[in-house]
Amino acid sequence: MIGEFSENLKDIIVWDKGNGQPAMQKQVLNRRSELILVFEKDYPISRQFRKKAKFERGTLDDLWLIKRSYKKNNSHGAVFPEALVAKILHNFSNEEDIVYDPFMGTGTTAVVSKQLGRKFIGSEIKKDYIDVAIQRLNQDYNLPIFSEKTNNLSL
Repeated sequence: MIGEFSENLKDIIVWDKGNGQPAMQKQVLNRRSELILVFEKDYPISRQFRKKAKFERGTLDDLWLIKRSYKKNNSHGAVFPEALVAKILHNFSNEEDIVYDPFMGTGTTAVVSKQLGRKFIGSEIKKDYIDVAIQRLNQDYNLPIFSEKTNNLSL
């Protein structure tokens, strides 16, 4: 599954959402957790982070209990909580870094990136979600730059 990137997988974090969303069909487990794969190009085949990680020894666990977000205005069914995005960006990126979200949805990663002083690029195929993301960003920052041609949002 990971193929050529396997040597750069540093660790796996389990995001515990607090409760599982009901399964979509019979005989399927409710999904209470998701996996966050953390990669780094530097120092392959080691769990030690060398460049971007900012946490001290013994201060960051690999199990994060952060309650899931729920739909606002029926805009998107799988919104990540801002607290989850903030924890990832705070621990694994620096100010002025560029954060790319290939499945931007309604812009949660874009909003948190701006709050934490990161630059942002996002792609989304659903125009309705892009409209929500632009509206969210306009509320606080009045800065979105959207390309209709590529469905990319850059900040």
